Amino acid sequence: MVLNNMKKIINTPEGIIELELTAEEIAQREQDAIQAEQNRIAYEQKIAQEEQRKQSAISKLKAIGLTDEEINSLLGK
Repeated sequence: MVLNNMKKIINTPEGIIELELTAEEIAQREQDAIQAEQNRIAYEQKIAQEEQRKQSAISKLKAIGLTDEEINSLLGK
């Protein structure tokens, strides 16, 4: 992943200072961006799994004869 913002801006009482990032800071930003993307993907997968489990449970409840109203009351809807 390539980041476009390779400067840091520092506000001081004397004014704004723009500094180039060091190689270590650039590497850290790239690692942070990769980690953030991995976290986003993991979160989306978790949400999808929860929805699949919920739908599976609803299907099982319907299979034993519960109505949509009864299922909704169990789910607190």
